[in-house]
Amino acid sequence: MARRPSHPIANKDDLDLTTPEERRARRLRRLLFLAIPVVAALAAAIYFAAPPIGGAIKAWQSRRLARQAFALVDQKQWNEASAKARDAYLLSPSEPESWRAIARVLSRRGEATTALEWWKKIDEKHRLTIEDRRDFTAAALAAGELATAATQIDQLDAQRAGPAPIDILLAGQLAARRSDGVLAVDYAERVLGDKRTKPYEILSAAILVLSATKPDSPPHISAWKRIEDLARDPKNAASLDALVFLANQQSLAPQRSLAPLTGDTSLSLGPSSATSEAASAMGLLEIADALEKHPDARPYHKLLALQLHAQHDPALTDQYISDAVERFGKTDEETLATLTAWLNRVGRAQKALDLLPLDRAVKRQDLFLQHINALATLERWNEVKEILSSERFPLEPVFQHMYLATARTRLAETIAATNEWQRALEAANTPDKLLTLANYAEQNHANDIADTAYSAAIKLVPKNRSAYAARLRLALASGHTAEAQSLSAQIVQLWPDDTAARNQDDYLRLLLGATDGAAEAAERQAQVLVAQEPSNWLARATLGLARLRLGKKKDALAAFRDLRATGSEPPGALAVRVAVLAENGYGEGARNDAHILGAEHLLPEERALIAPLLYD
Repeated sequence: MARRPSHPIANKDDLDLTTPEERRARRLRRLLFLAIPVVAALAAAIYFAAPPIGGAIKAWQSRRLARQAFALVDQKQWNEASAKARDAYLLSPSEPESWRAIARVLSRRGEATTALEWWKKIDEKHRLTIEDRRDFTAAALAAGELATAATQIDQLDAQRAGPAPIDILLAGQLAARRSDGVLAVDYAERVLGDKRTKPYEILSAAILVLSATKPDSPPHISAWKRIEDLARDPKNAASLDALVFLANQQSLAPQRSLAPLTGDTSLSLGPSSATSEAASAMGLLEIADALEKHPDARPYHKLLALQLHAQHDPALTDQYISDAVERFGKTDEETLATLTAWLNRVGRAQKALDLLPLDRAVKRQDLFLQHINALATLERWNEVKEILSSERFPLEPVFQHMYLATARTRLAETIAATNEWQRALEAANTPDKLLTLANYAEQNHANDIADTAYSAAIKLVPKNRSAYAARLRLALASGHTAEAQSLSAQIVQLWPDDTAARNQDDYLRLLLGATDGAAEAAERQAQVLVAQEPSNWLARATLGLARLRLGKKKDALAAFRDLRATGSEPPGALAVRVAVLAENGYGEGARNDAHILGAEHLLPEERALIAPLLYD
């Protein structure tokens, strides 16, 4: 019997009765079934790939903004450059190029302490370029991190093509910071003799020579002449800055009859007796005329020219002041701010107030501050207090309270002034505000407030070298040797590779009466430093004092042999040398030098070294 199928089989000749809509639905269901895994795979791929792709796009955009920031830095458009650098960082905080943009803007704006942290971050990623190292070095020098600067200078010196003039200049600036004037001048003269040196590098090198030499020395005269050569050429890129330097630093100008160096290495501090004729310097009128006619001169430069005319002919000062007001008093507000600042600086504060009444001053912060400065110059402290207390202009609270503190101090409102300083400290909630407050307090002789502000800045940024250096400076200026030594010990602990800091710590310990063991250790370290930097007066002073404390008076004298004075030696180091001379029987010369040093600022322990010679 034939077996029947369980399901009927359609005959090939039977007609398909399925509707077209049903067939289309079946095809769609099959396609959907097949598409689900494909879509899932694609979604997974997008899920895992989107962040890297998005991150790459943001990194590219960040680098583009950073490049724009670099271009704005070259144009000295600081606010715009800062905004671009900030946007680059916010777009991709892990992009090293955005770090570089921030660091470069901060470095070029002079915010060295903050810039230093960004450069260190880039260095940790091994992403520093040659230009980065130069900015890094300049920031480290400005912030007082000499060991960091030395490390970067070593890298610049190790370039395959050799160091460029700017690198040699940085090495000279490091030597100057280490009180090695002879080495600083040597580096600067190498820069000045290099045909590759650019105009601004010539200006900086010449200024470095002036800072490390006596006005009657040939290097000083030659350096001043180089600056004059720059100033006389209006087509030179550095000519305008050279003119400003000559105008503002006339005290450094060579004398008309000067004495050349004769190779005299005697230990006397007295002036050389040899004479020579100095090169003629640009006069005030020539500088003023060049400033006035310079193609890039702005109102500041033209006002400086008028100031030089007034210095040359004081009887016509009022006429020059009137000319300045007539020319610049009815221009834009930026020029008005420049003019009123100049009037305040030259002692015409009332004229500044006439040009800048309060109703106009409150329109801009720079105008408002010049109005306040004019009132302060005129000692109208009640008005200063009233205006600041009324809050007619929305100053930052830290600035408002520190200005009020000064006003109340001048009004003998001691308790109120103390309260204002405290309010300023409370309002200073960032390192930059604290450093600004500390600097202002220091300028106004509120050293306790300055020290407190510097200490607070250190708490926010524990390795803030400039704040440590400022606290040390305050302690030394106040004659608090023990406090200064405690601070120097903290600096050495934080920056153990800084040989200058270690030497200063050893020196202060010796002044305070270090034990024989400590004196022997100081002698060994000072010997190494003197071998590395023969012209370093501070190292020589430490070596001489250590040997003096150990009873090695002949060896102490040897520490100062073959050492040439340049006029920039630290008074404390000279006091040690005087004491060493006296111990070795050079009483008359030591006595003369002690009297020359008598008017200098010395620590109590340094003055004690020469006291017997002062009253003998």
